[in-house]
Amino acid sequence: MAVVFCLMAFAFGSIVAPLRSVATLCLTLSFVFGLLVLVYQDGVFEFMGSRALSKVGTICWFPPVMCFSIIVGLGLDYDVFLISRVYEYRLEGYTDHAAALKGVYMTGYIITAAGVIMAIAFGGLMASTETILNQVSFLLVFSVLMDTFIVRTLCVPALLGLTDKHSWFPKTMPPATRSIGF
Repeated sequence: MAVVFCLMAFAFGSIVAPLRSVATLCLTLSFVFGLLVLVYQDGVFEFMGSRALSKVGTICWFPPVMCFSIIVGLGLDYDVFLISRVYEYRLEGYTDHAAALKGVYMTGYIITAAGVIMAIAFGGLMASTETILNQVSFLLVFSVLMDTFIVRTLCVPALLGLTDKHSWFPKTMPPATRSIGF
């Protein structure tokens, strides 16, 4: 995560942008690892009758270790794609609010399509009879869906709205001369 922070700080000339990025990545990771425990240790999805989502009593050590870097990589890819577009619009003179709206509007369908494609691809592992592969599939599918539909579409724009003009601190952005206009 420190490498992610440093690279994003260098790329955007900001301290707030990488903080937001690391925070949203941690949100996704916390969600899927917690859900993994609920499903495979506590058996929350037992009522569904699916062998792939049945309680096994313990989590294999391998899936969280292997999936961590994949989840961070995919989440960072979606985040950089979105934030780069917001950054471009802000440099073009859009207000912070307008740049965030336009960035989400212009990248949302691409991020959503990529997330759905990845979820379908990773979902194929759920058909396996191996518990490790079921857990890997579960982690990857739910992390992509969480990141695509909740984090990038709701949390990131909300955080951009909360930080507003401080989103790019300490970098000085050009004065806002344009509002929303698609």
